[in-house]
Amino acid sequence: MAKQKISAGVLQFFQWEIFYQRKSVKNLLLKLNEEGEFHLNIPKNCSQEKVFAFLTKNTAWMEKIWQNYQNIQARKQENEMYFLGKKYNVIIDANFCKTRWYKNSLQSTSKECLERFLKMNARIIFGFYLKKWSMRTGLCFTHLSIKKMRTRWGSCNVKKAYINLNIRLLEKSLQAIEYVILHELAHLKYANHSKEFYQFIEGFMSDFRQREKEF
Repeated sequence: MAKQKISAGVLQFFQWEIFYQRKSVKNLLLKLNEEGEFHLNIPKNCSQEKVFAFLTKNTAWMEKIWQNYQNIQARKQENEMYFLGKKYNVIIDANFCKTRWYKNSLQSTSKECLERFLKMNARIIFGFYLKKWSMRTGLCFTHLSIKKMRTRWGSCNVKKAYINLNIRLLEKSLQAIEYVILHELAHLKYANHSKEFYQFIEGFMSDFRQREKEF
C-alpha cells in the first residue's frame, strides 16, 4: 500500500514553524503573512527532499523578510500605547496645538508634552481613587508619588504612610487601577500579604481576584 501524504500541517525549519498545504500548484510558494507566520504551498507530488532543498535555498531570504517584519512590529509598538485598557495610536507632530484624544489616537506636540499629559491624568485618576478608598477604609495616606517602576505596580511606606504608584498603571482598566490602590492602602493596616490582609480587601472589594487577573 502506498504511503499516504499529509495534505496540511506544520514543519520546523531552523527557528521557524512553517504552515504548509499540498495543493494543485506547479511550484513551491512561500509567504510570510501579517501575523508573522510562514505559509508554504507544496505541489501534491513534491517530495520532502525537494521541500527542504527549497527552504535551504531560500534561507537568506527568509532571514531578511523575518527581520523586516520584526523591525516593522517594533516600530508599531513604539507608536502604540494603552490607556485605561484601550489601545491608541500615538501621533507626535509639532504642528498640533496641544495633547488630545482624537478617535483612536493620542496626538501630541512632542514626547515630553505627552509624558506631562499622562502624569497629569495619572495624578487626577490615582488621586480620586486614593481619596475614595481612604475615606471608605479609614486609612489615611500622607503623600502620593507617581513614577516609573520596573517590577512593581505600587508600593507603600508604612511608617510615613507614603503611597507610590507606577505611572504604567494608566495602561490598565479603571477597575484594575482601583484594586492596586486599595491593595497599597491596605498595607497601612497589614504590612504583609497575610490571610487577614486579603480578607480586609475582600470586605471592601469582593471581586478583587477577578481584577487581579489583569496583571
